[in-house]
This record gives sequence, C-alpha cells and structure tokens, in this order.
Amino acid sequence: MTRIKPFTGIRYAKGVAQSVNDLLAPPYDVISPAQQEALYARHPKNVVRLILGRQFDTDTDADNRYTRSAATLAAWKAEGTLLPDDAPALYLYAQDFLVEGVPTRRTGFICRRLVDNFGDTIHPHERTLAGPKLDRLLLTRACRTNFSQVFSIYRDESQTLDRIWSAWMEKNNPDITVIDDEGEGHHLWSVTDPAVIGTVEAFFENRDLVIADGHHRYTTAINYRQERREADGNPPQLKAYDYCMMFIANTAGPGFTILPTHRVVMATAGAAVDGMFDRLGGYFSVSRTKVTRDTVGAFVERLKKAGQTAPSFGLYTGNGEMALLTFTGKKKYLADMAAVTESETLKLLDVSILQNLVLENILGITREKVANKKDVTFTIDPKEVMERVDREGAVAGFLMNATDVGQVYEVATGGGVMPQKSTYFYPKLITGLVMNPID
Repeated sequence: MTRIKPFTGIRYAKGVAQSVNDLLAPPYDVISPAQQEALYARHPKNVVRLILGRQFDTDTDADNRYTRSAATLAAWKAEGTLLPDDAPALYLYAQDFLVEGVPTRRTGFICRRLVDNFGDTIHPHERTLAGPKLDRLLLTRACRTNFSQVFSIYRDESQTLDRIWSAWMEKNNPDITVIDDEGEGHHLWSVTDPAVIGTVEAFFENRDLVIADGHHRYTTAINYRQERREADGNPPQLKAYDYCMMFIANTAGPGFTILPTHRVVMATAGAAVDGMFDRLGGYFSVSRTKVTRDTVGAFVERLKKAGQTAPSFGLYTGNGEMALLTFTGKKKYLADMAAVTESETLKLLDVSILQNLVLENILGITREKVANKKDVTFTIDPKEVMERVDREGAVAGFLMNATDVGQVYEVATGGGVMPQKSTYFYPKLITGLVMNPID
C-alpha cells in the first residue's frame, strides 16, 4: 500500500476576496473568542465558519455549529466559492518568518497520509484530551472534509526532498502567496509531476513519522476511519476516509524551529508556594536576579546557556524577582521516580522535571489541573509571563528552554508521551489554503 498520496484538493476560487488573507484563519485550537468574532467580521467567506462556528444557547442536535458548518460547506461548493483542483497533487507549502530577527523559511508538503494506528508507523509525542477529540469528530462526521492538516515530522540529514522542493520553488511561481496578520508569508504550489510524486511516495513507504501538532485531529482520523469502515462492512479496498490530510516537514531541513512554551501558575491552582524555595533547594541551585520587561530577553539568553549543561528554568515570582533554577538533584529525582514506568530520557526532559518534580511534588499541582489550561496557562512570550504574575493574579511563572527535536523523536518512537505543551513548533500552519474531501 502507498502511505503517501496526492489528492484533489478543494480551494477557494480566485476573486472570492480582495485579499486571500481575509479568507484564512489560524488553527482552530488557538483561536480565542475575540479572534473568532474578528474573523467572522473580516469576510463572510472566512474559513472560521467551517472550522470553528459560533455556538448558541438554542443549539439542538439538528441545528448546531457542526450542522451549520456542513450547510455552509455545501453552499460554498454549490456557488463556486470552493472548487476542486483539476488533478491530484501534492501541495508544497513554504512559510517565511523571523527567528530572533533573522528571516527564515520552513518548507514541507501537504498530502493524504494513510491513517495508521499510533505506534505502527506514526507516533504521538504529547497526551490528548477527550473534549477536543469529540469536537473534531463531530465536525468530521458532519462535513466529511479535512479543513486543517495534521503536522508531522521526519528526520533526513541528507535533505533528499528538501533539495527537490528548493528546485521546484526556483522554477515555479506559487499558486498562492499571502502575508498573514503576523507578517508571516505563506506560499503554496500544486505539484502534479508524476516523477516527483513517485519519489515522495517511495521515500515515505517505510519511514516513520512523529506528530508535531494536531494530535487531536489525528486521533479523530483514527476514530472516523473506524466508524466508516464498520458502517461500510470493512471493504477490502482503501477509501478516502482511510487517509487524512497531513503536512510533513524535515526536522533537519532549513528553517525548522521549536520555541519554548512557558508555564504560568494561576492562584486557582492552589499551589503550595509558601516555603517553595526551601523545597526547590533540594534539587536545584538557585540564583536570584532582578529583571524588567526590557531585560528579560537577556535573562532568556542566560537561561539558554545554563540549559546547555543541565535542565534549567527561570522562576518569576513578581515585582521583578527572577530566579535561575539549575538542576542538581538528578540522583535523588530518579530515585523518587523509580516506580514510574517511563524511560530515563523522558524523565530527564526539562518539561518532565518541571511537571513531575516542581509542579506536582513541590507545588502540589495535579496533572488534571495542568490539563485544564486554566490553573496553569501557557505562553511563548516571557513578557507575558511577567504580565500575568504582576497584574493578573498568577503566583509564579516558569520560563523554559525549547525541547530538543532529537529528544522528541527518541521519546515518541520509543513509545513515550511527553507532558502537554512540551513543544511549540513555529510557525503554526494557516488554515484555508487547501481542504481534503474524505467522503
């Protein structure tokens, strides 16, 4: 069987909006209520109406955000707002962005990928939650379309496909070029060349993938495939629903970027902050310093340097008080964790030490409280960490170093699962460039 396939994508027709950006949206799971309303107001054909429709108190089983998305999708197809491409294609997708002020481009491709069970040829690296999985399953049942890609990664130091994509981009103008609200560029090419498609299919035939973003979407694809197969009597031939839309990028390719995701402990978490530094002293060396929003960037650089020799965190407790925590208690920590059936590599990740040792054991914050994203919140902006502690009632903020992608691979392919928000693959994929019918 071929695990990677081209597909006949559904795309916005030319001229639907004066600016293509008016039709696009961030991934559904990062859209705030205010952003949702802004996207609704931006254009009547914005993709938010498909991926994250409004909810009303009067919603019923027959009339709800999912049925309305399905009706909108059908109407847009019928009136020509959304049109199928002329031929199956792989969709080359490049994103231009800045990393610490340096122009950077990440390149990958969008395809149909066979839905294998976790642990076969595709591996998760983070835990998932029940709520988002049900939400995406209800949307998929109603619309029978993938609107957003699962983002998966592989590692190829020789950059076999990256060289092909680079040559393609040099010779061909993109079908779509758009600059989003953050000033990031998105470029899409449809690749229909049989030789290129054949090379890509063969390259991935026996190559494992790790999911970077979209764990809930991929779990939904597994569940939806099972439902449809049972309803159809488990047909011997593969169907469209046996595949899902996926963006695949090489972690060894140019522009591949992971940012740290910082943690903020809200007052509602009930953290045991009294005597916290005494308890931390049993596992960390503690160096206190003063920071401002103007100087926190310099502290982040100091944190990066410390992280090269040992797991390290910044702990912000308000009023400009920052502490550099450098892990010194490896032996004691591993003894504490002896009964936990995780690999040592997983236990010694920065995010695991913070979760297992600092949040749970020292501060008394359960995994459930971390999972609800209210008692512990997340951000990629160190200044926002300070803001939440100083002005929004948070009791502590933890600045993190980025998780190494090699560690992500080792843990995921070894069957381990990292704590939530262990990684932030940057930038996010934009939604609305191409859609995959799975009816």
